[in-house]
Amino acid sequence: MPEQSTSRQRTLSLRRSMRRAVVPGVVGILLSLLVPTVVYFGLSVQVQPRLVDLADAEDAARDAHYAMLDQETGLRAFLATGDEQFLEPYEEGRSALGDADARLVVALGGEGDLLTDFLALTQAQRDWEDGWAAPAVAAVREHGVAAPEDLAVTLGDGKVAFDAYRRVDRRLRSAIGNELDQGTADFWAALAITTLVVIAIGLLSIVALTAGRRRMARQVVAPLSELTEAVERVARGDLSGSVTTSSPVRELRGLAGGLAAMTAALAERAQTATDRERELVRRSDRLHHVIDLSRELSESLSLRYTSLRLIAAVEELSGAVRVELWLHRHERHELVRYDAEGDGGGVVVPVVEEPERLGDAVVPVGTGAVGRAARYGRVIPLDERRATQSVDTPQQGVAIPMVVGARVIGVLTLEAAPGKFLDLDLLDTLILQGSSALQAARLHGEVEERSRRDALTGLGNRRQFDADLGAGVALAARYGRPIALALIDLDHFKRINDTYGHARGDEVLQDAAALIAGEIREVDTAYRYGGEEIVVLMPETDEAEAVEVADRLRERVAQGFPWAVDPPVTLSVGVAELAGDADPVELLAAADRALYEAKRHGRNRVERAAPGPVVVAG
Repeated sequence: MPEQSTSRQRTLSLRRSMRRAVVPGVVGILLSLLVPTVVYFGLSVQVQPRLVDLADAEDAARDAHYAMLDQETGLRAFLATGDEQFLEPYEEGRSALGDADARLVVALGGEGDLLTDFLALTQAQRDWEDGWAAPAVAAVREHGVAAPEDLAVTLGDGKVAFDAYRRVDRRLRSAIGNELDQGTADFWAALAITTLVVIAIGLLSIVALTAGRRRMARQVVAPLSELTEAVERVARGDLSGSVTTSSPVRELRGLAGGLAAMTAALAERAQTATDRERELVRRSDRLHHVIDLSRELSESLSLRYTSLRLIAAVEELSGAVRVELWLHRHERHELVRYDAEGDGGGVVVPVVEEPERLGDAVVPVGTGAVGRAARYGRVIPLDERRATQSVDTPQQGVAIPMVVGARVIGVLTLEAAPGKFLDLDLLDTLILQGSSALQAARLHGEVEERSRRDALTGLGNRRQFDADLGAGVALAARYGRPIALALIDLDHFKRINDTYGHARGDEVLQDAAALIAGEIREVDTAYRYGGEEIVVLMPETDEAEAVEVADRLRERVAQGFPWAVDPPVTLSVGVAELAGDADPVELLAAADRALYEAKRHGRNRVERAAPGPVVVAG
């Protein structure tokens, strides 16, 4: 009986000790779950909706401002020209402004102070519209475009009204931004405090559980041979065996379970260490590969090769299935897609003047992900509909700016395969080196291109002509194809300089060169041969066809300078076709002889080198 009483007392004491060890931990766990749950619920119900409304208000205010800018730009163009098509952005801006203001009303419904600023904004918009815009449109439609001095007064009045609107708009957007920043700061502060509280509760729970375990360890006196053997096995580094005990004491069984969990945790940590070592090896190999690629990019001054190699390297490192290179044209504030694999041998897509024809080949700076990456010099996700624009999360598409010094020279866009994510690790180093190599190649190409162009007319220079003539004649002779040449001279050019001045003479030469370059066929090429002489090389063209082309050029120039009367601006042209055994020198000499004949017979005419009818001015 005494032994039973002692045993029962010990058992109860053990349970009581276990309760002391477990209850604080359980309470701590419950508190660590309850506290963040309550806080997160309160934030999601009260704070987060307000932040969403403020963010929507900020977007709507920005859209309203852009709509007002569209209205003002279109209206100013209409007032200056009277062209109704310029009212299209004005009308579209009015519609967009109404939509944006409606969104602002909804978003600021619960913000009394901001709503007051919004009412002031709408009043400023109406003052600009009713007090200036609408009357100005009506005046132009009724009386036509105003005189320059009246137009200046009208535009000045419009600027005063629009500046008043701008001040109210800046005040509202600043107030919205401040409220949004303050709300966001409060939101994150609440989260930070909650996190600290949870950590404190967790630490207290850990302390309580540790103390209880020590107390249990001191009180348990039952045989621990099986557990000791298991501990020794683990100590030798053998983590493969199971940890069990034959003791009927529940506390010892729990200890055995804890030892088993510890063994599993050690095995997991060992596996984690192995995986981490493999990852370090992989990263080291990738870094060496990046260094090799960077060295290879720096070895060439070819823009096409450098861009192709950079795109291939980025695809390889990031796992992207599509990489595009956009070059920054700083003088136009736009980015042009670079086609390194196209038929043009890597020629930049030509710039189109009309905005409606730009398509997706040219992107203005600040527009879309590509334009924003160029403007702000940071990585922008391609999916602009994402709730967050952070690039720390896995990405399926990004626009990465290419920066040299403090200047963005281009943008790389990367797209992953559907369902995949990009690997942006170590990509910054490669793109940084690639940007420098690309800039060097681009500058080298520009210098090379300028060395082959005439500075005044923009046509190919004598060096380029000599090279193209030799290649063209050799190709024509090899395949038995025709090739013709027209040597052009501006008539009485010295008199033009003496009469109109040398500056005007240069303009005449530039304009004539532009007329000729714009009139010739795509297969033909024009060059400045020297002085006032221009030569046109026409492959796959016989003499008769060349005479027709030359006469069309002569007529176009004769009609292109109506202001020049005495002397007029006219052309004399000598045309020659490659003979069977002729060389470039003979072809040029034949055209020169024909040009001499054109001048000898009165100028403003076309003469051919071979016998046959001559095209003469009427």
